[in-house]
Amino acid sequence: MNTVDPAKARHDRLERWRGDRRLLVGAILASVITLACGFLAGNGFGALFEQFRTMAIDSVFDDRGDGEPPYGPIWGTFGLLGCLAAGNLASAAMRRYHGRRSGPAFPAVLAFAAGTLGLWESSRGWLPPLAVGTAVDPVFHEDEKWGIWAWFLYYADSWAPAVLLVLTSLVLWYAIRLSRHQAELARTRERLLRYGRRVPAEIVEVKVRRGGDESGTRVVGADVTVSFVDLSGVRHWVTRRTGDTAISGAEVLFDPAAPGDDKKIFVALRRHPALSDWLPAN
Repeated sequence: MNTVDPAKARHDRLERWRGDRRLLVGAILASVITLACGFLAGNGFGALFEQFRTMAIDSVFDDRGDGEPPYGPIWGTFGLLGCLAAGNLASAAMRRYHGRRSGPAFPAVLAFAAGTLGLWESSRGWLPPLAVGTAVDPVFHEDEKWGIWAWFLYYADSWAPAVLLVLTSLVLWYAIRLSRHQAELARTRERLLRYGRRVPAEIVEVKVRRGGDESGTRVVGADVTVSFVDLSGVRHWVTRRTGDTAISGAEVLFDPAAPGDDKKIFVALRRHPALSDWLPAN
């Protein structure tokens, strides 16, 4: 038997973690690991890419690199897995630290940037062709002229890092936009928690979302429609998407000066909601 309200205990636990410097330190350490693993992943991808490049620009009988163990692709695989784990850990730590529903996208930027550097470093050591423009056969001496594909891969040491650099720039652009959007939502939410109005709401409809496995029977979230009455007696309906299946009620936070502005309406589907429980407009 428990004498403590579980909803209140959860709220207090999340609030204790919010702003905790241990989470910030953990996010920094996880980010450093993401950088290191991203470099390994990029370097390993470069080593694997070199094998396809060599097969295209030289004959299959070119055995210059056959004596080297495939440590690059193996370490690259471990680097990719470590990058995913550390990046998710850094994002989760910052989500808890800021008290937001979603974490920042900066770990993805770190992973792509480090991967670009790893691929570039690997490309500096790729084997040159035995002869530019000709796939030399050192055994049967049946040389072949390069086609378009061979010429394309011959210059891969230049364009492959450049392509990854462009992808890194796009991810950075997306991360900046997402960060600004999240910061704006946080400012609006904090302002409304101080000067807005919180009222109980009625759950009108719950559309369960299923998926996550082949059978599609596991519940992964829901689209919840709630209604509330503003200070003028006008009823409003809003819909919010949540991945939390523990719905124990509904409460609405809105701006009394603009009760119909969906961007200024936040919905909580838990008793004693923490900051991260307030759902903004989709």
